[in-house]
Amino acid sequence: MIPGNGKPVEEDVKATAHYSTLKRIAKEHYTVEEATIDNGARGYTAHSGEGQKIVVMKIPGEDVNVLHTLIHEMSHARLEHLYRNIPRGIAESEAELSTYIVGAHFGFDFKEDSSAYMKGWLDHAKAGGSEFGKENIDRVMNNARWLINEISAKI
Repeated sequence: MIPGNGKPVEEDVKATAHYSTLKRIAKEHYTVEEATIDNGARGYTAHSGEGQKIVVMKIPGEDVNVLHTLIHEMSHARLEHLYRNIPRGIAESEAELSTYIVGAHFGFDFKEDSSAYMKGWLDHAKAGGSEFGKENIDRVMNNARWLINEISAKI
């Protein structure tokens, strides 16, 4: 165990390897930056001069968190949320469900964070008259499958 961390070193090592692999994959398609983010978010996806830019906040010793954030932000980019006219709650839920599925496939437990995050955004979407339906599930599954296949091929 890492002193004060409370989790096995193996999990950090695995998260670091998966993060590095996914970051290389993301850089093949998008601009990727590690930066301090002041608004309380762990990451974001934005327009850049070359398409989409993914920014994640990488804090030393938080390997699982930055992996979670990169999967989430890459899902936003791959699902083209910047270019689609969908409610933010639906977009956030698509990205987070993708993150949960990809994380679970590789043995990371994002259940607690992902379920709370999705509940909040789905409640927000529902209050605005939007529903998360089969089309959203299909998009999530296709995105998660692509990410899993890409990571698996390069890890």
